[in-house]
This record gives sequence, structure tokens and C-alpha cells, in this order.
Amino acid sequence: MLRSIDIKIYAALIMGHLKDINKSYFSHLIGAWKMAFWFILGGFRLIIHGLIPNLDTEAGQDTVNHYNPPK
Repeated sequence: MLRSIDIKIYAALIMGHLKDINKSYFSHLIGAWKMAFWFILGGFRLIIHGLIPNLDTEAGQDTVNHYNPPK
């Protein structure tokens, strides 16, 4: 069973990040899951591209540009 000090440390670690980025727990959760979905999709595209180099030649760049658009 967790002691109260352990719970306070855990809460500070978790909630400190959320406070730093000014998001609620669920807003952060949804955003992280969306990002994970796009990176997983990009990963699958890159696996296919690695096997068949002429197929989906923009897979890697598209995935990067989804979260870091070119300037």
C-alpha cells in the first residue's frame, strides 16, 4: 500500500508536467493518444516504404510535418 508521502510525490510528478503545459489530465491524455496514433501510422508507412522503397516515398517527411510543419 502506498504511503501518503509516496502519493504526494507521485501527484507532484504527474501534475507538475500538466501544470507546466497548462493542460488538464484528460486534455493531455487525448492529445498524447492522437500523437501516438499518427506516429504509429507513420511507423507502419515507413515499414512498408523500407520494404518497397518506391512506395510511399514521403512517409517519413509526412509524419514529421504533421507535428512540425516546415517554415
